[in-house]
Amino acid sequence: MKRIVIATALTVILLAGGAYLYLSQPQFRVIVPQYQSPPEQLIHAEQGWTDDQRLQFHHTSQGTRLIPYEWFMALEQPCLSLFGCDLFADKAYLARFGFLSSQTDPKLNPAGLPIGFARQENFYDPETKTTYAVVGLTCAACHTGELHYGQSALQIDGAPAMIEVTEFQKALLLAVGFTQKIPFRYGRFEKRVLGTTASEDQKADLKRRFTAFIDSAKFELDHAGPGKGIYDNLAGFARTDALTRIGNQVFAVDMRKAENFAPANAPVRFPQIWDASWFNWVQYNSSIADPILRNIGESLGVRASAKLYGPDAKDFDNSVHIEGLKQLEWLLSGEAPYQGLRPPNWPSVFPPLDQKKVARGAELYKSMCQSCHLPPVEELVADLQKPQPIYWWQNSQKKRFMIVKDIKQSYVGTDPHEATDFIHRTADSGDLGMGRIPAAVGLELVTNGIANKYFEKMKLTPEQQIEWRAGRDPHDLPIRAEAIYKARPLTGIWAVSPYLHNGSVPNLYALLSPQSERPNKFWTGRKEFDPVKVGHDTSEFKGGYLFDVRKPGNDNHGHEFKDGPKGNGVIGPALSPDDRYAIIEYLKSLKAPDMQQMATR
Repeated sequence: MKRIVIATALTVILLAGGAYLYLSQPQFRVIVPQYQSPPEQLIHAEQGWTDDQRLQFHHTSQGTRLIPYEWFMALEQPCLSLFGCDLFADKAYLARFGFLSSQTDPKLNPAGLPIGFARQENFYDPETKTTYAVVGLTCAACHTGELHYGQSALQIDGAPAMIEVTEFQKALLLAVGFTQKIPFRYGRFEKRVLGTTASEDQKADLKRRFTAFIDSAKFELDHAGPGKGIYDNLAGFARTDALTRIGNQVFAVDMRKAENFAPANAPVRFPQIWDASWFNWVQYNSSIADPILRNIGESLGVRASAKLYGPDAKDFDNSVHIEGLKQLEWLLSGEAPYQGLRPPNWPSVFPPLDQKKVARGAELYKSMCQSCHLPPVEELVADLQKPQPIYWWQNSQKKRFMIVKDIKQSYVGTDPHEATDFIHRTADSGDLGMGRIPAAVGLELVTNGIANKYFEKMKLTPEQQIEWRAGRDPHDLPIRAEAIYKARPLTGIWAVSPYLHNGSVPNLYALLSPQSERPNKFWTGRKEFDPVKVGHDTSEFKGGYLFDVRKPGNDNHGHEFKDGPKGNGVIGPALSPDDRYAIIEYLKSLKAPDMQQMATR
């Protein structure tokens, strides 16, 4: 008997040890920094929003789903322990991925989850035709920045977030998988979800739903999971390959077409989104004009669900929360240009500006930068009031939109992947019945299909539909694919490092330097701010992401100031260090328009 007990114990130990060694492999490890407390003083940049508006932006649902809400609150972190791990929703744990803490609100954020997490009570699942409570990400997760300087943390709405989306998704996937596979872990999860007095029927129903949720993820895991060559080129902090991910979700996952998956080799830095509602075209490659289609596409890329296969594919059944998208767009845009979210002004907690450098930088900007990035905002505001503006386009609805300048990729010379990958991508439209189509055509088909389904449901008139499209005429071209990158106005540019569309240049000083002087490797993930060269601290630290310009999509050529003929990446003559710092000082000084002054015009 004693020998049997010993043998059994040894077997358990060996099995546990083998499982531990197996689960210690890289695919089961989550690499993020240790938690670090933020500075004591939290400051919100003055950007024209009230506290209530800011809270709405941070937590309004877009119809996206990570997992059911009560599951998220009950999951344990993906640590390797038979005896329990801390909860996944722990604020300190989520902060390790870069997510920013937020306030508790009984309606929008009852659990006090970080900025960008949204609870939706009535999420509609187009697969099961049921509704239930979920937690999903909203646009604030990727578009709320924070800069640390001394004892201050400056929070900036609409700025790129220093978050690691890929590792977060991996951690959540492992947390779900470990709950299913590790002994005793599911039992703890079940008790947290159902309580201690749950009936056997309730337990069986939870088990069924939990298993079905895991099974529904197998299609994507089997064809685009680790080692499949789809998401193996990691983007790191503050970046994602947005257009490829949207395309993979729509063309592959939602259409159930595995051959439509494409490798994510065009990572881009999360763009700043102030003023963007009033651009004639948005996205780095200037590819989308209609805001409702842009926002629907963004929601699908962040895991809103659409059923685009089977005999009912053309019904475009979906979970997108159109009302939430309209509310978020309204917060960002306001009633007219410069009346929504404003870019941040250089704050008083940062070193004061050198006015001599500012004056010199203004001269250099006008001669070297303005032809692409447009004049300072006061000139754009004055031009907006003119009967025949230079910098604004008026559509058939009498709405004016800023004409952002499109630059040929071959001229600016920056990494081509974002533009060319979108141009060359095609997809089998499957049960939508359009055959093989370009990505731009496919995204227009699906996003317009979802928008029109909502318009029909709500019985909106053509005039009301245009209002929901934020004044865009549906007859204008909404989506395009060309080898161009847009040059936007630079107000608030000091708050959005790293630079270039793919985040391959760590600070403004390096951006104004020839490529030969730019670092080929640097670390991302820190929030500490350098106000001199203007960028995040890029020194090495454990758990950070090592940016390597040799990886696909990471090239740091182009947009260079160096002597020689213009074109092929050269946009101006070489700048002395003093001239670089003067331009930087001027860019810091650019201010958002005075709203009271605007109201009296």
